[in-house]
Amino acid sequence: MCENITAGVIANTIFFVLTVLVGWSAFLLFRRRKLLKFFGIEEHKRITVYLSNIRVTQGGSLGTDGLPRAYSGTTVTFGESLQANLFLNLFSYLVPGLSSQPGILKYLSVSDVQVVVAPSPLREDDIDKTSTIVTLGSPGYNIVSEWVQRSLNPRIRFSNDNSAITVNGLPNIADGRQSFVQRIYDADNKRWVFYTAGLSELGTIGAAYFLASRWRSIFKKFGTDKFEHVISVNAQNYQQSTIVI
Repeated sequence: MCENITAGVIANTIFFVLTVLVGWSAFLLFRRRKLLKFFGIEEHKRITVYLSNIRVTQGGSLGTDGLPRAYSGTTVTFGESLQANLFLNLFSYLVPGLSSQPGILKYLSVSDVQVVVAPSPLREDDIDKTSTIVTLGSPGYNIVSEWVQRSLNPRIRFSNDNSAITVNGLPNIADGRQSFVQRIYDADNKRWVFYTAGLSELGTIGAAYFLASRWRSIFKKFGTDKFEHVISVNAQNYQQSTIVI
């Protein structure tokens, strides 16, 4: 009887391990390969997400009671930080076959991609030159976005005063619900840069969500080429948007 039980346990263990390996291999071959190609990180497997850097001066912040407080320093918007987590989760996966297991095993995840989330640096020299970049927000609060506009010459950009979005050959866009998503090639550093921004926080977080959630459909249409989209974000739900250009 004991031998039968032992043999059964061993057989179940082997079957479980094989199921995990087969599921994991299939996952890598199909979805993950496309994801890495889309973001251009097959080799270096590193992506840096830069958020708007909002600097608060001494006495320029308010407490929950509405009174001025002494905090000063760097802060980021709540909405942008939430979208940054999407990119962290995008490259972390639950191990196939474990979702039905008891306890903490069902939550076991792995990732071989390093995702760095940081507020915009204050100097252009401090921009990471070795990784794929996702930059959120306008040049007014993000020096990485400013560098993209000056050095990579995107077709869609902010006007000089950051009050409008300009698209080559079209009237300026001043609607706060509209934003853009672009993939631009940085030839000097041989990597892709993703520029996602809007005229309002709603527009920016809508653009970041669009990129993180719709990369499959974009990849299906454009493959590994550059692309530019202007989107209109639903004012009541930033997760809903439509392509307008």
